Amino acid sequence: MRVALLSLIAPVTGDSGGAGGVPGGASPIAPRGLMRLGGHTLARHQLAIALSLGCDRVIVVAPGGLDGLLPLQHAAESAGALFHRVTGAHGIMGLVSAQDEVIALGDGVLAWPDLAQELLATPTVLVQPVEQGVAAGFERLDFNYASAGAMRFPGRLVERLSELPGDVEPFACLQRIALQGGVPQRSVPDEVIAQGRWNLLHNEREIQAVEPDWISHHLFEDGPLQPSEWLAGQVVRLAGPALLEAGSGGTVVAMAAGVLAALGLVAGGFGALTLGLMLVALAWLGFACASMFGRFERRSLRLPRPRMAPAVTYRWIVDGVLLALLGLAHGERGYVAGLFAPLMLLGLIRLVPAVVASRKAAWMEDRALLALVLSLLSLLGLLRNGVAVLAVALLLGGIIMAGRQNRLTPT
Repeated sequence: MRVALLSLIAPVTGDSGGAGGVPGGASPIAPRGLMRLGGHTLARHQLAIALSLGCDRVIVVAPGGLDGLLPLQHAAESAGALFHRVTGAHGIMGLVSAQDEVIALGDGVLAWPDLAQELLATPTVLVQPVEQGVAAGFERLDFNYASAGAMRFPGRLVERLSELPGDVEPFACLQRIALQGGVPQRSVPDEVIAQGRWNLLHNEREIQAVEPDWISHHLFEDGPLQPSEWLAGQVVRLAGPALLEAGSGGTVVAMAAGVLAALGLVAGGFGALTLGLMLVALAWLGFACASMFGRFERRSLRLPRPRMAPAVTYRWIVDGVLLALLGLAHGERGYVAGLFAPLMLLGLIRLVPAVVASRKAAWMEDRALLALVLSLLSLLGLLRNGVAVLAVALLLGGIIMAGRQNRLTPT
């Protein structure tokens, strides 16, 4: 069995900049692990790392009177892991067997999850140069190295805690025991430290300093971005921390976007097609923000699936509203007959990016951009003919790009 060992002992220290980051109010003895980053506690982010490394049992060392561990327990048990809370070092011994492997993370340590998975893939004690480590608040190990606040070691070493008093700090003692037991050291790369991807956080001020980079790292994926995705990313970077801290995140944003889409449909039904299309553009931007929130939570917490509706659901909603509005614009020929050109346009917008690998093709999927173009055509009185022209342009553009792609692809 693989066991995760998390500590919630070290208190928040220094200039906290207020108590907003610690659940339950301004407690001067609140542990660092309960400070919140991106809407979740540091302990929850550490749990995500442990679960991604295959831990089946989670042991949390915390004072007896400490509240706020129930969400952590629910998250662990939802992932199929056993959860245990102990108040001291000796309580760990009965929960770890000699055949187990232990993955331990220190109080307040925040590591980029993909990086932690790589560095903790094998038994090791992570270290760093002593100057930068001690300056950041990590424990000094010897003349050359300081701790990096994370390790993986055989469970048989836990039994040596019986030789120590029960009130010792478990992580520090186990770290010394692991080094004495022959567990190899591994240095965290210098560029990782320099880029701020491995941190020891002591207070809310330090949380606020790393939060923008943390959010950005988990928002954007490789590949071309739609203009709406880029804009949504900037919105989430600015407003995301407040929404995540409030616990609402993308859910409220998705609901607001759904209301905007419905209002756009109502506006079109009353003949205000230009306004309706503009509202749809805003709705798509809202859905893009909600997708960004879902992506952030999924990547930062290593969730196997999103908790919110997937982006494909938002796309179907917006396409349905656009189809209804464009059908109203072609109503003189009958509503059903008037759906032909809009249906071709929306179908090609889905088809061309699927068969053509191009940055420009990715832009075609941006429903906000499409809705703004359609609203401009509506304002100029060119909507009906404009839809047909756009459909033909998409068809020709797709044929040309597919031809170029085939010529560049070796046979």
